[in-house]
Amino acid sequence: MMLKKMGLILATTVMSFVPLISQTNADGADSVGLRVSAVLPENQRNTGQSYFDLLVQPKDKQTLVVNLVNTTDKPQKVNTAVTAAKTNVNGVVEYAPSKNKLDKSVPFDLAKIATLPSSVEIPANSTKKLEIQLDIPDKQWDGVVAGGISVTQAEASDNGDNKKSGVSVRNRYAYAIGVLLQTRQDPTVKEELNLAKVTASQVDLRNAIISELHNTSETYLKKVAIKSKITRANSRKVLYESDKSDMKIAPNSIFNYPLSLKGHSFKAGRYTMDMTVKSEKNTWHFTKDFTITSKEAKDLNNKDITIIHDEGFNWWWLVALVAIILAIIIYIVRRRRQAQKSE
Repeated sequence: MMLKKMGLILATTVMSFVPLISQTNADGADSVGLRVSAVLPENQRNTGQSYFDLLVQPKDKQTLVVNLVNTTDKPQKVNTAVTAAKTNVNGVVEYAPSKNKLDKSVPFDLAKIATLPSSVEIPANSTKKLEIQLDIPDKQWDGVVAGGISVTQAEASDNGDNKKSGVSVRNRYAYAIGVLLQTRQDPTVKEELNLAKVTASQVDLRNAIISELHNTSETYLKKVAIKSKITRANSRKVLYESDKSDMKIAPNSIFNYPLSLKGHSFKAGRYTMDMTVKSEKNTWHFTKDFTITSKEAKDLNNKDITIIHDEGFNWWWLVALVAIILAIIIYIVRRRRQAQKSE
């Protein structure tokens, strides 16, 4: 098992050297001969921004245009997508495709009202227009519906020298342009946040307690700071605690906030999460009980790559080994004494 876990650590380390560079509003980012920029329409609320910040009406149909500029001597192919803005485990809003989830309170999923080609080929030294058709639902909403247009290089580039040495270095560059849709010019939205559940889980194969926070409001929660601590149920002794700040939660999104066990094993039992969450405007205090079963603890501990597992090890074997060593020492000492007496 230890060899298996060491292999996982090595694989994780190797993957960290495979660059995936995400750039938001990457106008002018010419390091790979590709520039991406939004063509701002007339209903842009803030013309000083380089992303789409649009005032729309129910049942509107709008075409968004993004310029894709290829400054190289070879054609480039890119993959494109529209996704809703979501919040990752680090408290960072993502505008590119991810496995993070939206809360059911969201007015609609931006990805489901957008139509665009899945890929675009840009000829050498030329500009190609990417057009995204938005079909606004027949409904009004109070705040903002947020998402992004992602543009990712479809083909990895390989360095010839690395090919000769049998090593392939893959470089993929991704760009994301934000899209904000509002039906009111200056909306005032009350911030709402709730703690849905607390569970034992993992982040990157490391044990963590996950607090599932739901932003049910149509607005960003900014400058979010979280202080959390875990105790046994009906106990005041703090077992684990966390203090993190400068985070952001996307509108109507689920934030799976992790409290790392930092290499410790899960133990079955009943626990209580005590958490204080502060945003730029509000403060929330949550307490929630949760249970870790013996099976959950065992399964997660076996998968955690930071825990040293001595499978099959029994402390009685150590006691027996020490006893045998002592017996051998005593035997040798006695033999020597007998030998000395007989001389």
